[in-house]
Amino acid sequence: MELRDYINVIRARKWVIIQSVVIVTLVALLVSLVMPKSYEGTAEVLITEKDTASAILGDVLPSSSQPERTLATQVQLMSLRPIAEATIKKLNLQTTADDLLKHVSVSAVGQTNIVKITATDSDPARAARIANAMAEEYVQSSRDAERASMAAAAEEVQKRLDDAKSEIIDLGHKIAGSQNATDLQAELQIATGTYSTLADKLEQLRISEQLETGPGRVVSAAAVDTNAVSPNLSRNLLLALVVGLVFGIGTAFLYEYLDSTIKSTEEVEKLFGAPVLGTIPLDRIEKSVKRRLAIVEDPGSSTAEAYRVLRNSLDFVNFQNDIKTILVTSAAPGEGKSTVAANLAAALAQAGKKVVLVSVDFRRPTTDQFFGVNNMIGLSDVLLGTHSLKAALQRPGDDQLLVLSAGKMPPNPSELLGSAKMHEVVRALGDWGEWVIIDTPPLLAVADPASVARWVDGVLVVSKVGGTTREAATKAMELLGKVGARIVGAVIWGLDESKPGSAGYGYYAGGYYYYSSYYGQMRSKGSPGSTGEAGQSENWVPQQSVGRRIAARIGQVMAALMAFVVVAALALAIAYFLDNYFGWGLSRSLMGLG
Repeated sequence: MELRDYINVIRARKWVIIQSVVIVTLVALLVSLVMPKSYEGTAEVLITEKDTASAILGDVLPSSSQPERTLATQVQLMSLRPIAEATIKKLNLQTTADDLLKHVSVSAVGQTNIVKITATDSDPARAARIANAMAEEYVQSSRDAERASMAAAAEEVQKRLDDAKSEIIDLGHKIAGSQNATDLQAELQIATGTYSTLADKLEQLRISEQLETGPGRVVSAAAVDTNAVSPNLSRNLLLALVVGLVFGIGTAFLYEYLDSTIKSTEEVEKLFGAPVLGTIPLDRIEKSVKRRLAIVEDPGSSTAEAYRVLRNSLDFVNFQNDIKTILVTSAAPGEGKSTVAANLAAALAQAGKKVVLVSVDFRRPTTDQFFGVNNMIGLSDVLLGTHSLKAALQRPGDDQLLVLSAGKMPPNPSELLGSAKMHEVVRALGDWGEWVIIDTPPLLAVADPASVARWVDGVLVVSKVGGTTREAATKAMELLGKVGARIVGAVIWGLDESKPGSAGYGYYAGGYYYYSSYYGQMRSKGSPGSTGEAGQSENWVPQQSVGRRIAARIGQVMAALMAFVVVAALALAIAYFLDNYFGWGLSRSLMGLG
């Protein structure tokens, strides 16, 4: 697909995209309105890189050479259960440590030694208390740990001090009982110096233990913030718009994937291997009118002008004048081939051409409805030999136009249409008229069109806007190819001018009706209420392809969901405003604000 094709899909499915955006946005709005509000409290703690014991003892208790690991360790310590359990006990919270930690986040601030503790709660005051309590409990526990560390260090120094004292006493005794005490004096001096140093360190540790505040201290206590952090209505709506747009575009292209109908003139030309000679707008008529010739009854309409363009295009294709007999058909029922054939015949007659319109659709004849002729005697009678060709031909009012209706249903239509007698009829009509237009049943419904195709100079294939599927078109081409038919052009019928997406950019969309029961549930010929054009009978129940049924079901679900969301949103909005107006407090209760 080219960029233009993607744009055309979006244009044609714009309502799917709009529905998706509206649904997702309304759902986000509803969720945002009913969600309980959450508030945050944030306390900040400063972490020192080196403990006091290490600073006093120096190399005796070496400190870490990686301060970033020390900071990460302290952040992790703040997120452990002991701090949470102490906070719960201190604030008398009715929760567990695991649940509390789910609503608390601990993180370092940038490249600093400041750690931020953020608590989230439905009560802004409680959120601040939790954050402050977490910070205080960490400071307290870290202070206790540091003091314990210094106490352990002091105990170790005390042991060494006792050892030094014992060594000094022993050296004193040895010096007193020795004649030569020079070496012992030196050892005594060293021991005395060590004792003095250890005694000084011990004093410092004991003093520092009493003054120790720990590696962390609260530099910013959490304040009560009444601005809710969630739900963030503007952020949620913006996110919903983006998600709805993405979902809508995805759904539109899913529809496109499931829809196997032909949607562009380029695709028609590629599948049928012939140029598009005309695009016929949908002719809107009264329900009481079964068929009408738009080019005769409404000559100033765009539909009539489209048939004139088709007539001129056909003349242009026939520049060598080697085409006289044209078979007009379609792949499946309901694609407008009878309407195109009748109006094309009338358009050629208006241009001064001698035209014969022949209907070979014995099962569902429509020619009599377009021209008001009698269908009691027609082509079947000529082929069976009960009436002559001259007796069967009728003139509907234009001297340039003759009509040969289908007549009664013969027992073996395909054999009759493929017989030499049919060939003689076509040749005889061609000797009188400049154009012979033959209206046939759909190619994929019966074998009649393929039987007649061998006797004509060319085939004009009609494709309905958004109705003909690629599979049907391919199969129809195979059938015509087997009999060596020459396709001179294609006609796109049924453009809805009221829908910009169906025209203007070569793109259109619509439904395709299955044709398996085209003749299976046919009414008796001439019965009241029968219509003649395939796809219009009350007894013929149209079916859709699996892909289009899935696409239609998705559309129905989305429409129902959109209606529900709209109604729910309106009801919620009304209830919300009434609650605020009368002061019932229901919304606050639902949001858990008490």
